[in-house]
Amino acid sequence: MEQDVKQLQFTDTVPVLMLPSQRKHLLLPNVNVAEFVPASSLQPVAEGPPWLLGMMEWRGQSIPLISFEKLNGDPMQDEDAGSGQVAILNGISGRAGLPFYGIRCYGIPRQARIAKEDLKTDDHAEPGRVELSQVRLAGDAAVIPDLEIIEAQISRVLMN
Repeated sequence: MEQDVKQLQFTDTVPVLMLPSQRKHLLLPNVNVAEFVPASSLQPVAEGPPWLLGMMEWRGQSIPLISFEKLNGDPMQDEDAGSGQVAILNGISGRAGLPFYGIRCYGIPRQARIAKEDLKTDDHAEPGRVELSQVRLAGDAAVIPDLEIIEAQISRVLMN
């Protein structure tokens, strides 16, 4: 019985979410995503870069909302930053003042459980500025974002 419980708790698969951006899907472990919420009104950040869409209220705190595409240097269509869905991400870097931040999503996230062998690295793709790698999951193209670099960029702007 105890051995059965251990097998259930320790598997070789990871629950992930595919977050749709305008042109790509971001692949993140479920534990990185705190919640999905509708985009709310934004407070602009004085002299903030174009990728920092503004500050939004979430659970009684003000958190930054970013555009992954703009931060990554991808071309994108103009769209109202205050509409649609936002993935609230848990900060992973331990930076003071950045326990959470939001990434603008353009559709409904998809859940999956993946094993390492399910991911195929796209060796011909050139990763963007804030991408660890581009991969294929069950034939679908996806991007693994570099959350450390993303958080460093957000912190750099917010601390100035």
